[in-house]
Amino acid sequence: MRVLKVLIGAAAGAAIVLALRDYRNGGWLKPALSGGQGGGLLLEDDEEEMLEEPVLGYDGMDRDTLVEWLDDADLDERTLLRVRRYEEETDAREPVLDKIDDLLAAFG
Repeated sequence: MRVLKVLIGAAAGAAIVLALRDYRNGGWLKPALSGGQGGGLLLEDDEEEMLEEPVLGYDGMDRDTLVEWLDDADLDERTLLRVRRYEEETDAREPVLDKIDDLLAAFG
């Protein structure tokens, strides 16, 4: 039974990764942001918003896939800050936080 659960979990993770790949352009799909094209303003004290994954499929990606996706996703500063806050509150994976910090440094 445990093997079946692992296989189902791996298949689900692979399906999420496949769903986020942009095979036509050879990269990753850009995330759909809440609140329309510009994304909604995220207030620091909005705890309910913080509990939701920052982009669709984020929770289904492992550390290495997430770092690669962040590198290719071309996220704006606001989205990167939201992803960073979410990562700090959930898994706090150093390689992911380091990648986000590197990308944020490009904004000045």
